[in-house]
Amino acid sequence: MNLILTPEHIRAVATNPAPNGVVHALAPVIRRFDIDQTPERLGMFLAQWGHESNFVVQSENLNYSAERLCQVWPNRFPNMAAARPYARNPQALANKVYNGRMGNRAGSNDGWTFRGRGWPQLTGRDGYRAYGRLVGLDLEGNPDLLLRPEASAAVCGAFWTHKRLRSDPRSANQMADQGDMVSVTLLINGGENGLQDRLARYRRVIPLLRDQAEALKAQQAVVFPVQTLFVNGVELPLGSATIEGDTITLPSGTHRIVKQNQVGTKLYVQTS
Repeated sequence: MNLILTPEHIRAVATNPAPNGVVHALAPVIRRFDIDQTPERLGMFLAQWGHESNFVVQSENLNYSAERLCQVWPNRFPNMAAARPYARNPQALANKVYNGRMGNRAGSNDGWTFRGRGWPQLTGRDGYRAYGRLVGLDLEGNPDLLLRPEASAAVCGAFWTHKRLRSDPRSANQMADQGDMVSVTLLINGGENGLQDRLARYRRVIPLLRDQAEALKAQQAVVFPVQTLFVNGVELPLGSATIEGDTITLPSGTHRIVKQNQVGTKLYVQTS
């Protein structure tokens, strides 16, 4: 099943003035990375990136007061005297806090050039290079490409699909299918910042997606009644299988469905 992203879903998770544009940018991405296969995946994806950026493309705001610098980076700015040269000086601040790591060269302008941008707030030369390769864009050579919604959407999808926690081999899709908000937040954020807000956004959008999923299932059954069933590439008699939600019961037992697609009257099921 392919869920259909709508402006209503975007409004449920983000205060964005142009939800139609967000839908246009995200639609091919959620299809490419199988994020549209379950309400839980799409709901988690939207809630997480909605929290990060409200789907507004912008560069990182580094225009801090000295007092705020001491709060955000206490190790780098232990007192007001250390912070004052970088207060209200975004370029100097970016080079101070970001150079010498994430692929940024010490003593260069890399910290400023590769500051956070776009919906994912991608940061650092290494990140721009790696995700640029994954999505087929020269982000390292032209970082401002991330300020285009389509580029931001593509990087969000690639990050979601390829990023892993060191101690957890699961993909974000697998975590989302299991409702593991904490692990997905760690994957996206590196910590648990904004966990309650992410959860609140998820709770607003998930009923809409589940209602749509049920409607699509009902419509599909009426318009295209299944006549042929394939499980993991093997054709089986229809009467030998019972599908309930995300599980299929066969003579061999009950298995979790990881993917199912209907083409005309043929239903293709892949199990874990």
